Amino acid sequence: MMLARFLIVVLALQLGLFWAAGLALCAHFGWSGWWSLALAPAGVLLLEALTVAQSFALSRLFAGGAPASARLSWGARLRLFLCELGAYVLLFTFMQPFARRTVSGAAGGGMPVVLVPGIYCNAGLWGWFRRRLAALGVTGTWAVTLEPPQAGIDQLAERLAEEIARVCGATGAERVVVVGHSMGGLVARACARDPAARARIARIVTLGTPHHGSILARWGLAHNARQMRPGSAWLAALNVDGAGAADGVPVVSVFSWHDNFVAPQDSPVLAGAQNVALAGLGHLSLVFSDAVARRVAAEALAAQK
Repeated sequence: MMLARFLIVVLALQLGLFWAAGLALCAHFGWSGWWSLALAPAGVLLLEALTVAQSFALSRLFAGGAPASARLSWGARLRLFLCELGAYVLLFTFMQPFARRTVSGAAGGGMPVVLVPGIYCNAGLWGWFRRRLAALGVTGTWAVTLEPPQAGIDQLAERLAEEIARVCGATGAERVVVVGHSMGGLVARACARDPAARARIARIVTLGTPHHGSILARWGLAHNARQMRPGSAWLAALNVDGAGAADGVPVVSVFSWHDNFVAPQDSPVLAGAQNVALAGLGHLSLVFSDAVARRVAAEALAAQK
């Protein structure tokens, strides 16, 4: 897969550069060259920690919408950062670089659930989440990768429509539940604008989706990142008349008041949708949250009735 290969190359380059820097330090200070083997992963971890810290700083700078009841203590803020850092390391160092294009669930597990990743993410994002859903009784999950990663959201929506048709063909199901993380939620809503695809979608659940854009998308260079900038023409067209129900498809928007990649944090609040606000969770931590998994499982099981 394109993104998985890219992540492997980036990780290899980072390790190589920090290893070379470690060798230089060892030579300068007279240390054993073996220390460079420890300095390489330590350097990568430091770089990832700085990336997550920067995301929190920017989201704090452009924060908005959170009620006073969502304020966190300093201890809770530290836990928020560490959990988000852990999620970042797991996803971008281990889970996504080695993901398969499509990860399918067990057949006959009720209405299929199609899991759609967000920007710069692939099917590997859903590793823990799929196992938790299975433990909650939702076994027919299909995690998909939509590429190319820099494509426009409408193009990715066409890919999603193809994946949904494929899942329905493989399982014999007439409809699916679509769960989208971050930009994946926008892809799901865009997909539902197509009548043929809409007929196959029973419900859409979005997790940390910037339905009204995110300031942090200003730093994204891809076409889909530009579409997610607040006030973009694409978002205006998607949200015309405040369409929270995607042409009749129920939408549930689950989000966190402490999202570090979606700012302002009330961007996921969507008129006409069922909005579920949480606290103390970062953007990537949503896919490792038991509370989020339970809510998604409840929606998936309710869609079958």
